[in-house]
Amino acid sequence: MILTLNVGSSSLKYALYDGEEMLVMSGEVEEIGGKVPTHEEATDLILKKIPTPKLIGHRVVHGGSFFIRPTRIKDSVIEKLETLIPFSPLHLPAELNVIKRLQTQGHTQVACFDTAFHRAMPKLHQHFALPTFLWKEGVKRYGFHGLSYEYIVSRLGDRAKGQKIIIAHLGNGASMAAILDGKSIDTTMGMTPVGGIMMGTRSGDLDPGVLTYLMREKGYGPAQIDGLVNHQSGLLGVSDISSDMKTLLASDHPKAADAITLFCYTARKAIGALSASLGGLDLLVFTGGIGESSKAIRTQICENLEYLDIKNKIEVIPTDENLMIARHTKALIERG
Repeated sequence: MILTLNVGSSSLKYALYDGEEMLVMSGEVEEIGGKVPTHEEATDLILKKIPTPKLIGHRVVHGGSFFIRPTRIKDSVIEKLETLIPFSPLHLPAELNVIKRLQTQGHTQVACFDTAFHRAMPKLHQHFALPTFLWKEGVKRYGFHGLSYEYIVSRLGDRAKGQKIIIAHLGNGASMAAILDGKSIDTTMGMTPVGGIMMGTRSGDLDPGVLTYLMREKGYGPAQIDGLVNHQSGLLGVSDISSDMKTLLASDHPKAADAITLFCYTARKAIGALSASLGGLDLLVFTGGIGESSKAIRTQICENLEYLDIKNKIEVIPTDENLMIARHTKALIERG
């Protein structure tokens, strides 16, 4: 049995697989911090309701410059991950709490990093136009949703060879990646998962002057800025109604329409930019909750992309990050 764990800010998703990649059971503990006080206690609840797993694989949001492939978790790995907390203060602390709880119980664990897939990007594509001393400190473009992109590439198989592909992972968190010959050469997210295109509650890319204005004129500190760009912006911020795309599509409020239109517009711009980085486009794949389920959003995003001959280049492929984690976990342990 292989257990996969995906830690959210107030939730813990899990999936249990047998050795042949068959899903045995899955679920989610919600309202952590309320009904369930901590992620560690949520982990204990999960372990009580499932058969004892032999291996546990984790989706770890940020691997920084240290981790470019799945890694068996040891104390030294935990120590390195703790140094990356400043790059992912909203995700890594809870992930580490769960990992540490399981480590004390003697479980064999593997960390699968959402940033690892993008380490194949050309070095200059990972750069911000900032002084080099910041690059040396780890301020660079890492990219995220790597496990999802990796799964889609695995589904495409030989079809990805020599092809110029854009994968649009659209959900509450949303990003896109330019894939050339099966490898990431560019992606919309940067140093953190808040960058790139507009999302459910995240702003996506901003003029840095917006943040300095808020600090200087409004007295915003780091916590307020984190809250603004991560939890109060995106579809929620523009609509003043909801961060949920289904809710907005069902609404007749003008602000709901504005939020949808802006979301599709930023996604369309990203497709144009990534197709330029690829030098063309052979295939556009939609995945993620919105990308898979909403034909209306896919259609609106693809408006005015006729110059890419987009009509015959679109596919919808459901993603499965948990299965990708289970595969990596099994393969790493079998390799020793």
